[in-house]
Amino acid sequence: MTTPPDIIKNAINSSLNNVHTALPGVIISYDPASNKATIQPALNKNYVTGVQSMPVLENVPIIFPSFIKFPVVQGDYVLLIFCERSLDLWLSVGGQVTPTDPRKFDLSDAIAIPGLMPFTETFPNNNNQDFFISYAGSDIKIEADGNIIIKTSNRVGIGTSTTELLNILSQLMILLQGPVVMGSAFNVSLNLAFTNAVNALQMQLDNITAVIT
Repeated sequence: MTTPPDIIKNAINSSLNNVHTALPGVIISYDPASNKATIQPALNKNYVTGVQSMPVLENVPIIFPSFIKFPVVQGDYVLLIFCERSLDLWLSVGGQVTPTDPRKFDLSDAIAIPGLMPFTETFPNNNNQDFFISYAGSDIKIEADGNIIIKTSNRVGIGTSTTELLNILSQLMILLQGPVVMGSAFNVSLNLAFTNAVNALQMQLDNITAVIT
């Protein structure tokens, strides 16, 4: 026999089935030009009658940290947050607006934050003191003492000023390899050692220039 408390409890649970707060999700596709993603919620709904997948969400905005942009690709995990009011008008015009739709905590008002991962996937940072960025086989680490360490098998771009400085130093090394007018006391063996040292310095600068472009 169904009692009044049972009826109230069932009504509350039925209403809560349509209230969404936060869920993990998986990127299906992403358009960086519009910053809209198609995302599949990663948790199914479990009803008495069986398990049901949640619908795919379209046009979900991606949240990036201020002034930082990184690739979002198929298979990436995100945290889906469902806003308490309709986002339609605000997404169109910004500013402070009054929602025109009464819906609350609806699936259509999701936003996504990349970075949430299950414990089965780990980030390569092995300490809790340094700032660490890892992507496509390259690592950047800013240590607690301010040192910056960059590891990459490819090139590192640091702007035109650094390249210009290296080019000037390389040209200086070339000039130093020219005829050296010295006193008679500066014998041939010392002159040869000086030339070899200059050659070695130029080679080091050229190697640096090949990496920093």
